[in-house]
Amino acid sequence: MRIHWIADYCMSQLETDDEIAAGACIGDELERVFASDCAAKRHYKKAMCDRAIIRNYRRDEVDSCLADQGFVGSTVRKGGVGGR
Repeated sequence: MRIHWIADYCMSQLETDDEIAAGACIGDELERVFASDCAAKRHYKKAMCDRAIIRNYRRDEVDSCLADQGFVGSTVRKGGVGGR
């Protein structure tokens, strides 16, 4: 779901695992319009890949990161906010 990707993106941006602390970011991102949920997922996953590569958490290219089905945040992995 789009909201799960937004939560993971916002927590990544703020370097926290606290959904409450990321609340303002989540609210802002919910207002963004995408052509589809798939387009939104790709946008947020790409942003998270970019950040992981810049931080040297990943040593591959963005395309490889995007193709990696295992590269997801904890909210997406657990199926929802608070599901850690």
